[in-house]
Amino acid sequence: MDDNLNINGLIGSTIERHDGLKLLIEGELGDGLLKILELPSGNLHRPEDPETGLRLMPDCGYVESLFRNGDARVVADVHGSIPQTKVVAGILTPDEIIAKDPYADARRQLLVGLVDRGVNKHDPDLSKAIDEIWKGDLEAAFGERPATSTVRSWFDRTSLEVIDIADLMRMSGRVPRRGRLDPELEAIYVDEARRYYRNRGFKKVDATAAAMTRVVEENERRSQSGQPLLALPNRETMRLRIDALLCRETYAEKWGEAAARRKWDGSGRGHRSPHILRRALMDDTVIDAIVILDRGMIAGRPYLVAMIDECSRVCLSLVVSFVPPSVHTAALCLRRANRPKSVRPDRLARYPVLGRLNGKPAVIATDNGSNYVSPAFGQMLANLGIKHELVAVKQPRAKAIIERFFHTLNTFLVSKLPGATLDPSVMRKLGLEPEKEAVMTLEEFQALLDEFLFAYHVTVHSGIGCQPALAWERSMRVVGRNMILDERRFDAITGATIHGRRITANGGFRMRDLTWKSDDMVERVIEPLGRMEPHRRRLDSTAACTATVLYDPADLSCVHVRVGGELVRLHCTDQEYAAGLTLWHHEQIRAFAKREALAFNTEAERLRIRDELNRNIREAFPDLDARERRAAARLLGPAAGRSDGTVVEHRIAEPRHDGMGPIIENELGANHRDDMDRPVSRPDKRKATGATVEHAIQFEDGDDTTERFVPDRSTFKAPEDDDRRFEEFR
Repeated sequence: MDDNLNINGLIGSTIERHDGLKLLIEGELGDGLLKILELPSGNLHRPEDPETGLRLMPDCGYVESLFRNGDARVVADVHGSIPQTKVVAGILTPDEIIAKDPYADARRQLLVGLVDRGVNKHDPDLSKAIDEIWKGDLEAAFGERPATSTVRSWFDRTSLEVIDIADLMRMSGRVPRRGRLDPELEAIYVDEARRYYRNRGFKKVDATAAAMTRVVEENERRSQSGQPLLALPNRETMRLRIDALLCRETYAEKWGEAAARRKWDGSGRGHRSPHILRRALMDDTVIDAIVILDRGMIAGRPYLVAMIDECSRVCLSLVVSFVPPSVHTAALCLRRANRPKSVRPDRLARYPVLGRLNGKPAVIATDNGSNYVSPAFGQMLANLGIKHELVAVKQPRAKAIIERFFHTLNTFLVSKLPGATLDPSVMRKLGLEPEKEAVMTLEEFQALLDEFLFAYHVTVHSGIGCQPALAWERSMRVVGRNMILDERRFDAITGATIHGRRITANGGFRMRDLTWKSDDMVERVIEPLGRMEPHRRRLDSTAACTATVLYDPADLSCVHVRVGGELVRLHCTDQEYAAGLTLWHHEQIRAFAKREALAFNTEAERLRIRDELNRNIREAFPDLDARERRAAARLLGPAAGRSDGTVVEHRIAEPRHDGMGPIIENELGANHRDDMDRPVSRPDKRKATGATVEHAIQFEDGDDTTERFVPDRSTFKAPEDDDRRFEEFR
């Protein structure tokens, strides 16, 4: 195992385990051991060995295992808590940054000198330290030293543990500038630049002359109407507009296809990244003619989504799905690329680097598929701090590395699988049954893919002249790895979101016949969200709230509920069923269960059985409640009668033009009430109001004597004019 942590920015950061314990990674002690403190107590953290039960010093492998299993996330670094904001990643190399902004190297050297002297931005001797460091080479190369207040602001732009020159580069040149030309003048420049490429004999000076003529004519018209005049064109501005339109299509339009092929088509040398995770390629393909059996059902031809590191040729992620490529499958590929890989212990002992083939690439290059050009995928990469690069259309050589990987996969694995020689439709035409030819389960296919990836990573790659795992290890020792260490935030950005779903204290969160709960759901979800729940949306006799739920379509074992700025995890109540279960698999199982139920009896038969049950209930209980009798009388129509034999007559008034009708005289159903002595079936209000019972009154009804409790109302004092209010009516 490598003695170094090899995760950039982790030293000095605070991580939170799944059980809520916060750990501060203070530094390295040597030989792979780390000094980790428990917060807020400050005690030295010593994890327990699961086999011996002894307390051991944490090492780099312990931290790697936390992030590999998703049991930890970074909550703060040396600058404080990490805000959940959009990150824009820098893509330039140090040499490119210095060429673009030479003063960035001066900022870095000055900050390194201040950190080595132990001077921070609040130190009273900051100015004196700047004078001592700046004198010499920095003053000779960059002139007068910067102001102290300016240097103080540089401390907040980068991490003092690893001072990155990309953080100290000025923003000038990194964002497009706003045009300062008049829109009409800009349109003239663009029109003449396009005409330059449409005419072979048209020179740049001719384009400038044509633009000058149009501007002069426009200024004559403007002078007569009193409008401001346009600035006259110049050769440099026209040259910039012409060069901005230069591409293979415009070059072929001017000089011909043969000239464009010689100038623009590739010469056999592809793009090469200087280090790992600088640029990665993502693409998808379908496995030819493999019908896989999953849980006893025909799953179909699987799709693969892969991500390849351009520098080392390492396969960062390989996702198998049975749905066409979408944003969700691409998001799953990103999550697996960032997460450490699980490797067999014997292979991990022989090749420790296999457990560290993960990280966050700075650039991801894809083709122009609908799943990659969608705004959701671009926004997801922007939120993760990853630059999205679309390769040229119909140019497979632009992503030849990943196309070569798929070819290697087909050669070494797919072509040798059962049922992979012909397409299923062709096999049916020939009288062959794909179900009998393809007898491989999904678990077997995943195991074969793991075997292929192991052989691929430890075999010499002809494109780089060494093993991909070895190339990764060499580059990792120099530049380390960039990772997204907050798995919950990563899942929130790349998962599917459901808004306005109801969560109850007893039932939890329910979706697609599955239920998710947790032991602390009431304290962490129901109570915080219930206080913000509008009264009209509350459910009776239960504690419920409306929440935003995030779930991973590739794993239904858990979901996350957004509570303020925190994500609370809920686990599926049927963990044995939902462990590793994808949404597609769950839908297939539900469809299979529905087909089995229809085979037992149809829906019409089930409805008839339910109606018979309701009839039996009515026959068993003929004396329904009074409210139900009245409802039944209304439904039965005018011919319905009362239970005592009285005929109910229904009369309809004639409508008038104003929407009203004449008054219909009717007789009362009864002149007096015969339920005066019936006890009211209401709950005892003494428990709710706290009233005390002072005396009881006995009522005699024939031979029965009932006793009613009357609460003491002496505490309520009537107003003095209580009787005088009715004198005028006497």
